[in-house]
Amino acid sequence: MRRELFLHIMNAVQTVDPYFQQRVDATGKLGLSALQKVVAAIRILAYGMPADAVDEYVEIGEATARKALNHFCRAIISAFGNEYLRSPTPGDVARLLQVGEARGFPGMLGSIDCMHWEWRNCPTAWKGMFTGRGKHPSMILEAVASHDLWIWHAYFGLPGSCNDINVLQRSPVFSPYVRGESPPVHFTVNGRTYDMGYYLADGIYPDWPAFVKTVRHPMERKTQRFASLQEGARKDIERAFGVLQARWAVIRGPAYGWDREQLSHIMTACIIMHNMIIQDEQAAATNTNFDNIGTPVDPSRGSHAAREEFIQAHHKLCNQALHFQLQSDLIEHNWVRYGST
Repeated sequence: MRRELFLHIMNAVQTVDPYFQQRVDATGKLGLSALQKVVAAIRILAYGMPADAVDEYVEIGEATARKALNHFCRAIISAFGNEYLRSPTPGDVARLLQVGEARGFPGMLGSIDCMHWEWRNCPTAWKGMFTGRGKHPSMILEAVASHDLWIWHAYFGLPGSCNDINVLQRSPVFSPYVRGESPPVHFTVNGRTYDMGYYLADGIYPDWPAFVKTVRHPMERKTQRFASLQEGARKDIERAFGVLQARWAVIRGPAYGWDREQLSHIMTACIIMHNMIIQDEQAAATNTNFDNIGTPVDPSRGSHAAREEFIQAHHKLCNQALHFQLQSDLIEHNWVRYGST
């Protein structure tokens, strides 16, 4: 990250958590500065090094470095969580729809998938529940990412024995929609109008109109082209996972913590700082003003839908016929676009 962004983060965590404010001990000697504690925490996250490996560089002990890491992650979530883990606003939705239409997928809001984080120090009593497809226990991160690698949704902590469907059943990714609180989405494909956005997903996800999946074993040229475009665009979430792990090596390697809550804080803090770097590196953010960034945002919330409206929205979300109709319209739409180029 740039120096300006790092300094903004350091100043923000000092404001949120008094632990990072330099104080005088009982002997009148100044304690560790905020710079030492923040650098120690970020080095552990960025390089995946143990807590006792920063003592020579930052002159901070192992126990203090571990404590600084826990305070730092909680401070990041408190200071920036509302801004950088927010649901898409109407302006964000309009921008995502515009980009999706330019890529051949009108109504697309991003790509969804799951990632496993190995938990090396999983308690023995939990290993059976947290061990799935691999040999070691793990925890699952479900995320939604857009073309610019911004992570719009993150749900972390389910055991590694679950699959994507099990995670989806407990995930709040569609909660705003069924409550009637999500921004309105309207788009037209192949002459039909739809009022619900969708995510690109792989084959394990259910046949819902909220997911657009590829065509298995495509035979016709137009279905082959659609499958190629869908699989290429769905790589956004894979790229987001790769960049997230490249920036924060603590996620790329196994987790050695004991506390599930602390590991969840580490994952959430890394995602927040990932989005902050994405925003800072955008072409339109070369002169970003960080003065008002990080202040809590009070998202507007509409009234709860009536029970009948809630049930109707849920049934519409799981409508298989609408899913196949949308997929068919997208196949025709991309085939027409291919013939016009």
